Amino acid sequence: MNNKKVISAVLLVSDGAIDHEYFMNLLQIEHNELIEILKEINTDLENVGIGFYIKFDNSKSDIVTKAEISELLSDVKPPPILKGLSTPALETLAIIAYEQPVTKLKISEIRGVESESSIKTLESRGLIEKGGELDVPGNPILYTTTNLFLTKLDVSSISNLPTIGNYFGNSEEE
Repeated sequence: MNNKKVISAVLLVSDGAIDHEYFMNLLQIEHNELIEILKEINTDLENVGIGFYIKFDNSKSDIVTKAEISELLSDVKPPPILKGLSTPALETLAIIAYEQPVTKLKISEIRGVESESSIKTLESRGLIEKGGELDVPGNPILYTTTNLFLTKLDVSSISNLPTIGNYFGNSEEE
């Protein structure tokens, strides 16, 4: 079977990025061969004039719409994952992104209000997940962001999030 066909079909039907390990195991190929195939697919797509390409790094690949086409699709594209999130949910997501791993209690302390429903909303959208338990009595759940969160924000890791700045004058204020 043609590896380019398999890779492009898997990426077309997937709901998000695919780890390279998956392709390497499925097709019994090495990483450098996979990267070459991804480059060939992108060349083929460009030569035919298709409105999308494969975005990839050293660990995962995904199909994305070219920027010049993306703005024309607002009426047919599903809504962005962050669209429709309430202000409390966005606040909760920001706290988890910058403080992770973080407990529900810490999130609520930072926000000043209970955050249970926002956490449930973010979990149902696949933006956050349970990342373990804190080793204290009661074993509270630690929340972290997901790969989907990183993908939707188009960042490769949490360390690439914008810095918040020096909001507090000193650690005691914080």
